[in-house]
Amino acid sequence: MKPVVIHRRKKEEAARAILDLEKRGFEVIYPLTEFTTDGKTFDRDNFNRRIFVENTISTCWVAKMRKAE
Repeated sequence: MKPVVIHRRKKEEAARAILDLEKRGFEVIYPLTEFTTDGKTFDRDNFNRRIFVENTISTCWVAKMRKAE
């Protein structure tokens, strides 16, 4: 059986999802971990050239679970 991967933006939501799946007989094989990605936002000027505007940061909480046998 394929593992179930949990992706949530907030840690509390991910923890609730893990507890819910543990009640249904799943076990954690990869612990709850925060991943951060950096990005950049660009805009166009009058000559249609790309101009850097700002840095953007995005975080995601990930855990992996499988059905206990």
